Amino acid sequence: MPIVACPIPSCNYATEDLDATIVAALITAHSAVHTAGHAAKVEKVKRPTIAAAGSSEEWAYFKSRWSEYVDATHISGKDKVVQLLECCDEPLRKDLTRAAGGSLTNKPETEVLAAIQKLAVREENTIVARVALHNMRQD
Repeated sequence: MPIVACPIPSCNYATEDLDATIVAALITAHSAVHTAGHAAKVEKVKRPTIAAAGSSEEWAYFKSRWSEYVDATHISGKDKVVQLLECCDEPLRKDLTRAAGGSLTNKPETEVLAAIQKLAVREENTIVARVALHNMRQD
């Protein structure tokens, strides 16, 4: 019966001279070749956020999220520092700018991370944590 060529212009596939229902099935099966390479659209990576007066645990979580974000987005250089500063909420960003005496975008990432940690992490007294742990009771 009919010989049918693939409708994709760059494809040279054509069916043999077979029954019309078999040709339809072959063309349908062949169409999977053209759609196999298209994966689902990947969602953009969310930038982590940090606010002032956080705990050391929150800071450790932020640092791990930050390194994952950098790996996923492949940012480097000045863009990395700009994105790092964008992670800060507005009050923390203002405090950072005040403390640095101006813009931080020309500083290295490690220096900016240290400045953020200094302002974003509350100092924790280990004695307070020990007393709280000592006073815990099981019901």
